[in-house]
Parts: sequence; structure tokens; C-alpha cells
Amino acid sequence: MTDLVLCAAIVNPKQEDNLEQVIKKLDKHKFHNKYILFDGTVEQGRLEARYTKYKNYIKINYPDFTVIENQECLYYRKTLESFVKDNFEALSKNCFVIQDDILIDDFDLDKVLKTKSVFDECKILYFREDRLRCKLWFNIIDDSGELIKTHYGPGQGNEKAYLITKDWLIKLLDKDKVKYYEEMIKDKCWETITKEEQLEYWQKWGSYEHKTIRHKHLSTKRI
Repeated sequence: MTDLVLCAAIVNPKQEDNLEQVIKKLDKHKFHNKYILFDGTVEQGRLEARYTKYKNYIKINYPDFTVIENQECLYYRKTLESFVKDNFEALSKNCFVIQDDILIDDFDLDKVLKTKSVFDECKILYFREDRLRCKLWFNIIDDSGELIKTHYGPGQGNEKAYLITKDWLIKLLDKDKVKYYEEMIKDKCWETITKEEQLEYWQKWGSYEHKTIRHKHLSTKRI
């Protein structure tokens, strides 16, 4: 079973329809549970009131989602981490995590899950943006199979849409692993380290990229 976890936050009022576009794009998939995580806001007054009205609109029009409203502005990673820790036992084994300004290509969820299961080392399967990649973050290790084994670390632009088990999601959000990444990238350049060192680093994340399924950024600007 797979849960949908949609991470949302206050946006420019002109772009409030982005979230609904994301929801409708994923509507055909049969998720066990569906969640929308609304981050809090530091804004006061009219924008805050508009955000409250917008969240109420979503709750009324999309009752099949469980809506989580944070009062404090935590930002993406902390919002997700707080939700996963608080709801870990209730979550399904797999989580499809996506942000509220991301449209993903059409795909078959069951087929993707089956493909992922064949790759025993795959801890996170992400769907990158449809534009050219930044080489620093996405060096290919092995692309001989249906999925691409690739260099990956948190905060590298591919946390927009991905499939992951809840067990590994907890680890992905762990501060020590993020610190490991920051120290590694600071001290060594990926292009100059040995293949053995590359694989040692890769095993910390177990990341794969899907060869054909891509996402498109709707360019939402946060307030």
C-alpha cells in the first residue's frame, strides 16, 4: 500500500490553483491514504486570513484528503519530518511525497512500485525535473537497468517528487545524514573521488532516478 503525502505552504495568491492542479493530476491513482501538509506562516493580517480561507476551501472541496495544518512556519523538511514522526504507525509502507507546485508525468503507480521492488538497493526513487540536470548533483553511477543509479543527497532539487518507504523517509530526514552529505561535498569533489568512495557515499542514500517519468515545476513563489 502507498500513501500520498502532499506538502503545501502559503503562496502568491495568483498561484493558489497550483495545488489543485497537482491534486487532479494524481487523482487517478489509488492511494491508501492521502494527506496534505500545510506549513504555518509568519505572515499576519490580510495574507494570513486569505491563507486560512484557502485551506478551508481545500478541506471542503477535497474531503478524501486528511489535512494537517501547522501553526508554526517550519518549512518543507521540518514540516514533513514532524508529520512522519507523529503519524509513523498509521502510514502505509510506501509514501509518494510531492510538493504543491509540481506536476508529474502520467504513470502507473503499481508498475513503478513493481519496478522499484526489483532493485533491492533502491531506497529512494525520485522523478527529476524535465529540464537539464545540474551535473554536480546528478552524476550517473549505472544506467544499464530500467532505473538510473545516481548520486543524490538531500536538498539537491530532487526532493520535489519521490517514492520511498516510511522507514527510509525517517532516515532521509535525519540531521546526521544531512551533515554527512555536507561534510563530504565540502571536503571532496565528486568528480575526483574514487569509484569506491562514490559507492560508499551512494550507499548512504540508495537513490535511483526513473528514466522516463519527469516532473514540471509550476514556479510557485513563496510569500
